[in-house]
Amino acid sequence: MKNFTTLMFLFCSLQLAAQESVNISLADYRINDFESRNFYFDQIQVNTSTDVIGYSKLDSKTKISILKFELGAQPELESLIEKSFPKKEEQIGLRLSVEEVTVAEKTNLSKSGVTVTFHAQIYLGDTILYSNKLEKTFTGDFYNSDCPQLIATTIKEFIYDFAMVPDQPLLKQETKPVEVDDTYEVGSRNVTAVGYQIGGFSLIGINYEFRASDNIGIHAGVGYRGFTAGVKIHWRPTKDGGFININYKDGGFGEIVGWAVEYGSRRAFRKSKGSFGFHYQVGLVLITELSPEFRKAFGGVEPPFPSISLGLGFSW
Repeated sequence: MKNFTTLMFLFCSLQLAAQESVNISLADYRINDFESRNFYFDQIQVNTSTDVIGYSKLDSKTKISILKFELGAQPELESLIEKSFPKKEEQIGLRLSVEEVTVAEKTNLSKSGVTVTFHAQIYLGDTILYSNKLEKTFTGDFYNSDCPQLIATTIKEFIYDFAMVPDQPLLKQETKPVEVDDTYEVGSRNVTAVGYQIGGFSLIGINYEFRASDNIGIHAGVGYRGFTAGVKIHWRPTKDGGFININYKDGGFGEIVGWAVEYGSRRAFRKSKGSFGFHYQVGLVLITELSPEFRKAFGGVEPPFPSISLGLGFSW
């Protein structure tokens, strides 16, 4: 019996040694802000005793990985909440006390998925306004790299459920109820677009935008035949939504050149990270250079002169 116990101990030790840690980071994720809210979180208190949030076989059917917060639960959750719900004028500061964040796999004969548990309380001073242990199950095939997205989505639903509590005096709005954008913003907000006059004065082109901040994006594109580069000013911090596009346009690589100011928008076809969507932009362009062939097409007019600018396509 003693030898059997020793062998079992050695076997378990070898199993633990074979496990590897997978670091989960929320640094590149955020939750879409509510359209209107009169609260923010001036304190995030994490009371979980460990930074381990689960044991996963998502990336391998045989090897168990330990899921951990890369920087620890406190700084990871603080960064996500403070970045997603910044303080605005005339708002009330609340305290979010987190008791549990776990990720567990759910498998049976018919389907597989992941369940994220978020247990927390929301306080105003020493008064508990809301307490819930939310378990949200996502069905389908997932990997460890999907866990930050699933965690952010679950926390969003927890906070939205709190904002929707009926007869909550703190959250009553005089003009309209609290609204939330049904999409959630996770991962990169950079956009790749293809279409007609997307990459300059081009029959078909491609354009890539790097989102430098919540409201500013820098983009460049090329197509057949031409190129463009400029800056986009976004109304919202989300990937979808309207923008003003100030850009330099070229067609035929020097045959027609101008500066444009356009209004545009992007709208995803479904509500998920980086999903495929419709993209358009329309405005005025000041033509500054024009080849003789293009002058004939424009009725012999001499530059500079304004013209209509239009771009249609798809983006992701």
